[in-house]
Amino acid sequence: GVHGIALAPEFNKGFITNGKDSTVTVFDLKSYASIARVKVTGANPDAILYDSFSKKVFVYNGRTSNATVMEASTNKVIGTIPFDGKPEFSVCDGKGKVYVNIEDKSEVCMINSSTLKVEQTWSIKPGEEPSGLAIDNIAHRLFSVTDKLMVILDAQSGKVITTLPIGERVDGVAFDPTLKRAYSSNGDGK
Repeated sequence: GVHGIALAPEFNKGFITNGKDSTVTVFDLKSYASIARVKVTGANPDAILYDSFSKKVFVYNGRTSNATVMEASTNKVIGTIPFDGKPEFSVCDGKGKVYVNIEDKSEVCMINSSTLKVEQTWSIKPGEEPSGLAIDNIAHRLFSVTDKLMVILDAQSGKVITTLPIGERVDGVAFDPTLKRAYSSNGDGK
């Protein structure tokens, strides 16, 4: 039931979500040996993110519409963040803000990584059911991908800047800061 992986090189750790038993496997980045298996505070953990600013791991639980937050240094669960819908994918700005797509509500939530509170929730309409999310931290842009549509938002105000047509059955998106390009991976091969 493996879904996602996050790396915390400064702690020589990796974190893997296990959806079937609702745990996170913590492993050593050099030896790949398992260090711990941590039970999450929800069900069916999917996406996972390490935020180097707060030194926390955010685990997104799809079945219970929440996030389990772990302290990377100790592997201890330190909080749970509730959402109004199913969290899908997440990115951080490196300055204390974490963003997550809420798939079934067609929204993006902005989380304060210090207080573990949702500070803002923004609609991505006309996009529906977002999967992947990427960020340009220089221009403060979020790239949320939905079926046939990339929605670009201002990461500070949440305003939809524009939408662009993309392929069908999208799952992921990445931003290349050198070339200043966003790429979506689409199931139709485009």
